[in-house]
Amino acid sequence: MDPHNTTTNWQELNLAERRLPTAAELDTATDRHPVLVKRGGHNDVVNSYALRLAGITKDTPVPPGGTIGIGADGRLDGRLVDNALHLVERLVPAPDRAQRVEGLRIASRDYAATGIGTVRDCAVTPEDYRVLRAAREAGALHTRVRALISALGMTSAAQVEDLLDVMEEWRDTSDPQLSVWGVKFGLDGGLEAGATEEPYACDHSFSGMLIWEPDALVEAVEAVVRRGWRVGTHAYGDRAVRTLLDVYERVLERNPGLPAGSLVMEHGGLAGPEQRARAVALGIPVTIQQPLLHDTAEVEEVFWGPERVARLFPARGWVDLGAQVSAGSDFPVGQFGAMRSVWGMTTRQTVIGVKGPEHAITYDEAVALHTVNAARLCGEEHLRGTLTPGRFADLTVWDQDPAHCPGDALRDLNATHTFVGGLLITPADAR
Repeated sequence: MDPHNTTTNWQELNLAERRLPTAAELDTATDRHPVLVKRGGHNDVVNSYALRLAGITKDTPVPPGGTIGIGADGRLDGRLVDNALHLVERLVPAPDRAQRVEGLRIASRDYAATGIGTVRDCAVTPEDYRVLRAAREAGALHTRVRALISALGMTSAAQVEDLLDVMEEWRDTSDPQLSVWGVKFGLDGGLEAGATEEPYACDHSFSGMLIWEPDALVEAVEAVVRRGWRVGTHAYGDRAVRTLLDVYERVLERNPGLPAGSLVMEHGGLAGPEQRARAVALGIPVTIQQPLLHDTAEVEEVFWGPERVARLFPARGWVDLGAQVSAGSDFPVGQFGAMRSVWGMTTRQTVIGVKGPEHAITYDEAVALHTVNAARLCGEEHLRGTLTPGRFADLTVWDQDPAHCPGDALRDLNATHTFVGGLLITPADAR
């Protein structure tokens, strides 16, 4: 399979039709080649050729935690969601490793040039990690990377055990530039399939999708922590947040003495007061991603309505509870930059205006979530996060004080100099 494919960083509301394409529409572009249109990390749309190549028909069993789209006419519409993605993606040939290493050289320089010194990458396949190691060996990795090896698409502890066998050779954490943080699970879908307590605004018969059965996830998470790795689990909707805390509570009860920070909630998108209090009581760190809200708010309002969108990523509530909360960008739907996330957390601004201003935090709080707290999440507060003698010389220099940028100037502010380990990193286009 040699498909024509797209970037993943777009939203259907950017299209004139304001929806995803269908297989029939992709067929009008070509019915002689497979076409894969990937949107974000949870959705694919393919043409009829690709469906035939993958052997997908209306009788194909739907994988647990996945969706095979059927149109109003009863025919396959080409859409694949979450655990159904592999039905086609398994056929995509591996890209050239040298090209991927060169891509990492360019991307990591550009990330560092905006002030991003460390990336906690939450969806790294074993092959991805081998490419990262090759980039590191070639001197092409200009940000620090802490990788979460992906268990996305898996549905059993046995599959996870096989993944852990592969990870055994990656236990060494002595390289300050690249190491494995742990394992990444996904409990629910993204903004169009996140598991919610109440039905969706656009479809009152739908409340999202849990990708794992809770009992199976308990076994899988236990398999990871019993081998000494940490776990980060995607939970976006409020039903997923509640279910994940149920799972983590059981794991903690059955595995007393787990090191602090072994179990992390990624997103906690719709985390209400009750579940936030539970997370704090259980000692569960949470990561939140304001740029994800900024870039997707218009799409999310279609699915969840404005009230729930305004409650996403309640930073103020987490901080006031004294939670172990840190911040990042998530999958880059829009532009990236160290200060875009800080700006969003202080303003709650999105592409369709301010959403949930009561959840805003101060500049100093937002910076701490991206630095001191982020280093603590990685277990590296003794190495990074503050400018202290004996720690890594990771720092940024700005041509104005970010704390006093007028209006939206903070959003687009980039560092004039970024140092990682004391070395000046310049953008790829400045080489």
